[in-house]
Amino acid sequence: MAEPVSPPRNAQPDILQAPPHSGPITALQYIARILDHTGAPNRDKTIDHVAAGDPTTAVTGIAVTAMATMDSLKRAASSGRNLVLAYDPPFWSGNDDLDRLEGNGLFLEKRDFIRAHNLVCFNLHDHWRDRMPDGMAEGMVKALGWTQYQVGGNPANLLLPETSLADLARDLQAKLNDSTIRVVGDPKLEVKNVATLWGAAAQMPAIKLLNGPPDVLITGYAHEWEAVEYAQDMIAAGGKKGLILLGEVTSIDLGMKHCADWIASFVSEAPVEFIASRAPYWGVG
Repeated sequence: MAEPVSPPRNAQPDILQAPPHSGPITALQYIARILDHTGAPNRDKTIDHVAAGDPTTAVTGIAVTAMATMDSLKRAASSGRNLVLAYDPPFWSGNDDLDRLEGNGLFLEKRDFIRAHNLVCFNLHDHWRDRMPDGMAEGMVKALGWTQYQVGGNPANLLLPETSLADLARDLQAKLNDSTIRVVGDPKLEVKNVATLWGAAAQMPAIKLLNGPPDVLITGYAHEWEAVEYAQDMIAAGGKKGLILLGEVTSIDLGMKHCADWIASFVSEAPVEFIASRAPYWGVG
């Protein structure tokens, strides 16, 4: 019988081979997996961060929403979805600088609700937009039935069948149930080349697009003394341009529904639910 072979005296255990994960999956582990799946590089400065809650919390379900409003958080908690992925952060600021809110009653109420219901809020913004193609633009174009009109596979640039600015606005209003849509420009203007900035339209990106080939820019909102006033002045100077403002929630909500469907395609250990955000405005008349 052969003698058993002893391991070398200096042999080390195989510490590089980790045992398979068998415990509950934490919010941080899900977040890392989701960010990795976007394929987007990390920005030097990003607003993607854990805005509230303990990232080591075991996840019972994932809620995806446009805004982490109290209403959205309550619906997530009631359905047992304790990891909340939102395009816009919960504390009314892009970087969630909370020092100025200490002592604010609503801040304390919202923070305490998150803690009491074991929620973790993550701001999923930059990685979703930096994905190729842009996840928000892809989702909104798909929801509008405009996928076939993309220019060069870019869902942010579209060549639609020619229509009037008014009819384009009516089509958006009907498809997005947008009772407070706002339009700048001649209602009879013929448009087909469309640019989109879903969510906010910052000053210079909006001005650049208005000076480019697009006949109309569709966005969520813009500072009225910036892109809106620029568009008004451009039209007054003889420019043939249009600007359509949908409102923040309306312009991103279905893009986050697309995000929820995408996450559900590779996350199987926890239920993934889209929670539609309710637009804050209502129209008169």
